[in-house]
Formats: sequence, structure tokens, C-alpha cells
Amino acid sequence: MSELLFVVEASHSSGIGHLMRCLALAQAAEERGLNSVFFVPEYAKNVCKARHDWCGGIIIAEPNDDATVAQIKEKIATQNAVALILDGYHFSDQFVSQLALLPVPLVLLDDIENGICKYADVIVNAAGENLKNHYRVLNTNAQLCLGSQYRLLRREFRQTPVLPVSQRKSLTINFGGSDPKHFTLPVLKAISESLANTPIRVVTGPGFIPLASLQHFIQQSPSPIQHIHNCQDMADVWGHSRLTIAAAGGAQFELAACQSPSVLVVVADNQLNATREASQQGWCDMWDARKSLAIPQLVDKVVTLWNDEARLEKMHMCAAQFSFVTGADTLLDTLNH
Repeated sequence: MSELLFVVEASHSSGIGHLMRCLALAQAAEERGLNSVFFVPEYAKNVCKARHDWCGGIIIAEPNDDATVAQIKEKIATQNAVALILDGYHFSDQFVSQLALLPVPLVLLDDIENGICKYADVIVNAAGENLKNHYRVLNTNAQLCLGSQYRLLRREFRQTPVLPVSQRKSLTINFGGSDPKHFTLPVLKAISESLANTPIRVVTGPGFIPLASLQHFIQQSPSPIQHIHNCQDMADVWGHSRLTIAAAGGAQFELAACQSPSVLVVVADNQLNATREASQQGWCDMWDARKSLAIPQLVDKVVTLWNDEARLEKMHMCAAQFSFVTGADTLLDTLNH
């Protein structure tokens, strides 16, 4: 049987966003009768196995390792590999140059105009509508798959109905799969003090470390706080959120798909342009936390939004114009031609 091969970066510092968008592509491939095999570091193994929607084989392989190249080469020699998909920020030039020599198309899922783009046969950037010329400088021959039609969203986002704002009750806080900046607890404390009777959902991922401190605060707090750890259905969470505070990045595409009014917190330079563009679309506000979080000012913004029903309704309606959920199928169609 034909299969897709994935080499994916996942760690406490980088989070699991790369893994989740590759899972979206694997799910769409499964529906077409394609298998998937993931070459991932040890850290990712339990993350993969804990998901009820996981599909694909798992091979433990460290990035930037010659042994990993040998494993992939052996897999290609024994199976009908359709493509090799690479997703991560810290692959070495030497590692990728070796993968580029293998007899399958090399597909790079990119966010940062990475220098390793020069080795790719296909470059995919869902927020890269305006980067065609930049990519052409990096790679004159690659097929470019740029723009919102290539957003890779998991199966759940194609199946969850969109609720109107009037039926949404919770204020949701989520800083990604690992929250390496440790924003979750201080933001939760400040929000629960300013919106004391508001139902709050705080979502943490499998890489979140200070679980005990978070759980202790929630137990002691008089506020109605629900904690969901290692959530298996983010579409349901986003879909019931009246207002969301979330880390910028891949989550913004999920939030747009669920038409969820949001404040997107930028923590890295590579998130800035895509998040700024999203805020200009009208369905979210951007909060720049690259230098400092400035919690009091962030809370003021959130409280103002929470109490502005008309603004939330407008944000919700704006999101409908930018909800793209079939990018995985679009990319598979492209790879098939």
C-alpha cells in the first residue's frame, strides 16, 4: 500500500504544533487509503499514542542523525512511498540535504522561510500568500503551495458545527501544547480576579510542566474554572468559547475555522506577520508578548471584549470569511498531480 512518510520535530520547547498539522494530513490521507509513517523523537511517542484520533505508524528517530536517514532510506526501499514530509524549525542543512537525495518528493511545511527550503520539491506555507518572490529566491524550482487553501486542520474541525456567540459561555485560555513561556497560570490568576463569576476553561497540552501548581490554584480559587489537560477535541473547546486567549501559531487557523473571537498572543518573531494579518481580518486581536506579557493591560483588553457583545458578534461573523478546513485534501490533490 502507498504511504506518506513524516519527519517531525516535537519537544517541550518547540511544542506539538508541527505534529498536529502533520496528523491532519495523515488523517486526510487515511481517508484516501494511504498509510502514514512518522519518524519522531522519543518525546513525541507518548503524545502520539495518547491521542484517540491518531493514525499512522510511529518510528523513534532523532532528527539530524545519520541513522534516521538510513531508517528512512530503508523504508522507501521496501514500501511505495508517495512523499517525504518534513516539519520543524531545527533540521540541519546536512540532514535535509541527505533527505533531498532520496527518490521521493521532499515536501517542506514551512513558517519561517527556512534556509532548508532550497532542498524542497514542494514548499507549503498556509500563511505565505505574499511570500512567492521570497521563496523563489530560496528555491527556483520548488512547487509552491501558499495561502489559506493549504491550512492543515485535523478531521475534527471538518465535523464540528459552528455555534452562534449567544450559545457560547466560556472564556478559554490556552498557550499551546507546552507553554514554554509559562503564561498559563499568571494569566488565569489575573483573569479569574477580574472576571470573578465568568466560567473559564483552561486547556494545557501534554508538554505542560507546572501541572501541580495550576491544579492547586484551581482548587483554591472561588471562580468556576474547568481544567482540560491533553485535550482530544479542541474543535469542541474552541466551538464553545465565547472569547479565547491563545498562543499565536497553528491555533489561529483552528480558531478561525470555529469562528471563535480571540486574542492571539505573539511570543515569537515568526508568528508576527500571520497574526497581524489575522487581526486585520477582524475576527481576532493581536497581543505582542515577544518582550513582555504586560498582564494588566492584556486583562483590560480581555475584560473590555468580554463585555462587548456587539464586538464579539462582529468578530464571529468576520471569522466565517476566513474559515478554511479542507487544506489537507487540497495538498494531497496537489501531490497527486
